[in-house]
Amino acid sequence: MTEKSLIILRLKMDRKRNSCIVYTLSRTFVIKDINYLKKIGRKVFEIKSSPKKNIFLFLINRINEFFKSLIVLSKSGSVFIWFSDYHSFIPLVVSKFFTVKSIIIVGGYDAISDKEIGHGIFAKKGLRQTIAKLNYYLSSEIWVVDRSLSEGCKVALEQNKIKSGLINWMPDLKTKIRITPTGYSSNFWRRTKEKKPNTILTVANINHSRIIEIKGISLIFNLAKQVPEFKFQIIGLENKSLIETYKKPKNVKFIKPKKDQDLRDYYSESQYYIQPSRLEGLPNALCEAMLCECIPIGNKVFGIPKAIGTTGLLFDGSRDIKKIVVFLKANKKINSNQARRRIINLFNEEKRMDALRKV
Repeated sequence: MTEKSLIILRLKMDRKRNSCIVYTLSRTFVIKDINYLKKIGRKVFEIKSSPKKNIFLFLINRINEFFKSLIVLSKSGSVFIWFSDYHSFIPLVVSKFFTVKSIIIVGGYDAISDKEIGHGIFAKKGLRQTIAKLNYYLSSEIWVVDRSLSEGCKVALEQNKIKSGLINWMPDLKTKIRITPTGYSSNFWRRTKEKKPNTILTVANINHSRIIEIKGISLIFNLAKQVPEFKFQIIGLENKSLIETYKKPKNVKFIKPKKDQDLRDYYSESQYYIQPSRLEGLPNALCEAMLCECIPIGNKVFGIPKAIGTTGLLFDGSRDIKKIVVFLKANKKINSNQARRRIINLFNEEKRMDALRKV
């Protein structure tokens, strides 16, 4: 083999060891994937494009994406893109030019249409939806965190007329879709404190009034009124003005966002964790809470039933609130360690890293 051939081979091997990850916000699931890629021996390049409504800043983002993509994708073997939106398009086009394998990771928003609250890529008519569809066609693979994001969730359609499932809009994508859940560390997410009876927790990044509807906060308020003996805590409220129009029951407390170590203590002390969302992908907070041995209660939409299984209670939206009341008041002895074991079996970190390793 000639020296030139050896250099070319070495460059190709170096590219395979390099990966790029494209995202908008530094969410937990993005940071975890970056760390997983590093753990399996990849050098990781990042392209971050924070959402901008200002047209000038929006264009600056696209220009940055173009030049960063030219630089980092020319020396990468793969690119992982969290969510299909404006930020995905230019890196995908450049990845085609450099024959880089591209994976779009679908988390929820990019596979639904909730017209009632104007949420979801497929609720957006015009350029934004067109770009999202083009992204899916340009990608090498599409990873969905739950099967419902590929095939659709019938329960969400019945409850709130939420349409979902990529193949219901683009059936020819079916062959490139892979069900690849997120992973969770059972070493970190574990119970560290004694459980406090009659405590119910939920975690939601409430930075917009729409999130209150998405995460089912009004259902929690209604439930709290019916079980005044229970103490409810909602972690993640960034601005108190977002809930000023709601009549908050006395047994509900809002807490500012917490870092993982503090969050683990809240999970550990809580007897129950409730996920009353109208839509989700695979809820990170629910899985983390179950690893900390919370008894899970959740609306049976999207990835919530897959996470909970038979380890807690599944209910059918706000019309089923009496079922939750009966469940709480019965106070049955439930082995909360079953919830922990379920997440370890289904969504452990090694499975996620194996999926990344195979790309």
